Amino acid sequence: MIVRPAALLALASVLAVASAQDSVELADGTVRAGRVVGADEKVFRLSIPAPVAGQPAATVSINRADVERIVFGPDADLEAVSKDPVIGRTAFARVLWQRMEPFLAMPESPAAKAGIVYGDILLLSEDPNRHREALSLFTRVESEAWDESDRESAMRGRLKAMLALGQAEEVSREAEALALRAEDPGLLLDTKLLLAETRLAALRELLGENPRWTEDPPVRAERDKLLNEALDLALHPFLFHGTAQEQAAKGLWLAREAYLLADQPAAAREVATDITTMYPQTRHAAPAREALQKEKPEP
Repeated sequence: MIVRPAALLALASVLAVASAQDSVELADGTVRAGRVVGADEKVFRLSIPAPVAGQPAATVSINRADVERIVFGPDADLEAVSKDPVIGRTAFARVLWQRMEPFLAMPESPAAKAGIVYGDILLLSEDPNRHREALSLFTRVESEAWDESDRESAMRGRLKAMLALGQAEEVSREAEALALRAEDPGLLLDTKLLLAETRLAALRELLGENPRWTEDPPVRAERDKLLNEALDLALHPFLFHGTAQEQAAKGLWLAREAYLLADQPAAAREVATDITTMYPQTRHAAPAREALQKEKPEP
């Protein structure tokens, strides 16, 4: 389905009205309530729901010079797409990001989160152009977001985008340096998972270039080294931080991929089963169940 610009604008208007309200606090002490839907160098645009149901919302412009601050309310649309960031919501996430983009550097705005979830969805595609778009998006959010945790999330997204674009060596160097100085346990786990992905990328490349690797001792040694490093890194969250459910489940999923590359289908099934039984509410539970159905062993 092709979404026309006019349709995107209409969708943005619908989303703005449907979401909870923001508060624009003016320098004279008054407050305007509505949904902030845009901005330029001179004004903020505020969508105000109609007093009578069924009538269109009104959009007013407020001079930036008159605004003391903006208190952003909860955004139901952003919360919904953040809980279920699937590729089918690409256009929806793009509209949210375009609406919030002007407020990226503004304190307490949800713009960075909208950009990050849109970037995560772009990375679900197999299209390199979308991966490049995600890389540009994450780089910008990392540079301009007001909140440090959002900048860190964007940094991790940037590394994932680089990895998707085949820049495994660069990602590995940066992730290894990051792992040495990371104090946040969550950031450390994510870094280890990124490193696991770099080892898997290198392993796939090695096996693709050396189909007869078993007959070449140096290649066989490199294969074993990459495989062991990938498994150690991937299984670290599960073994040492099992309560970090999303990271533990992702690590098990990466371990499954490593076992498949190692031609160990029984071990791959075992870690997939661990995901479905121990982390059934995580993002990797559904693909794990699907894989187990497809890979049922012969009687």
